[in-house]
Amino acid sequence: MLQRSAGGRFLELALFSISSLVLYQIGVGFIVFLVPLQVVASRRGERSLLASCGLFLVVFLALRLVPFLGGKFRPDIITMVEMIFVGSLLAGLLLVNLPPLARVRALYRLLGVSALAALAAVPVTIWLSGNAQFQDAMGARYAEASRMLTSVFSGGQDVRDPALSSLLSPAGIRRMSEMFVSRSAVVLFFGLLSFSWWAGQSSASRTVWPPRRRFVFSAFRMEGFWLWILIGSLALILADLFFGDRLSGNAVYAQDAIWNIGLVAVFLYGLQGLAIARFLFEKNGLPRLLWLLLLVVLAIVVGSTRAGLFVILGLAAFGVSENWIRLRIVADGKPNEAD
Repeated sequence: MLQRSAGGRFLELALFSISSLVLYQIGVGFIVFLVPLQVVASRRGERSLLASCGLFLVVFLALRLVPFLGGKFRPDIITMVEMIFVGSLLAGLLLVNLPPLARVRALYRLLGVSALAALAAVPVTIWLSGNAQFQDAMGARYAEASRMLTSVFSGGQDVRDPALSSLLSPAGIRRMSEMFVSRSAVVLFFGLLSFSWWAGQSSASRTVWPPRRRFVFSAFRMEGFWLWILIGSLALILADLFFGDRLSGNAVYAQDAIWNIGLVAVFLYGLQGLAIARFLFEKNGLPRLLWLLLLVVLAIVVGSTRAGLFVILGLAAFGVSENWIRLRIVADGKPNEAD
């Protein structure tokens, strides 16, 4: 229920802002810390979201910068990077909810904001690559990660396999980490922002009366031109895998852009595959608990086994198949078309 009084509105904004901050502070809650702020946006609008983000940022900065709260008046470089990252997520959420963009499909609002964040990250990345303090701090973290992983894989003894030893060295971990981040940053940012937007507006739609129109996941569908983006980007990714080692200099940014575009396309078609599965669950009246169990199993397989890549590609292929096969047929025999 919406609070009508000024005091009630302020209390509501404060509670959602603090809950968002608490989620951010507890580690794994980072994945969902934007959801309460999106609930505010869906319930109260852009101005209330701006106020909530401002309150979140004030408390967040106080915890990082005020000495008696555990922070440092002069934060180290890692803390500065964290503040930049959190600020970019809050700015992204604000942009997605801008009233003038309300007529634009949410998918393209989210993609546009993610692209802007990627462009803004380029100068920051260049700055950090030449910052000795940041490089030293990350080097210490990679060295600690190398010691931990070497201990896990070798049982406390020296690793004798040269390939594994090179992979687990600080330089090897650094190379893999930087490659992973640079080639998947956009899809990670987009995925976090998209999930937060969907979960927040879906939750808010159930807490106001009359209920507001909300995004229906089972109706999610990609336009046909995305198939060509997927094919083109995957072809360029294959070319990079075979010939990418010959490139250097500014070509590295082109490689990163190709990988990010390709992964975003795969991710979107994977979502379409899940949307088809969700539609079939709803059409056949299967219990919601079974759907949630499927999602949990998929998350475990993708996150903890070598088969995760094949599951992701399989879901994307399932989504792509709807370009030729009508899989979402409603009870009256007519195709189910998304809005």
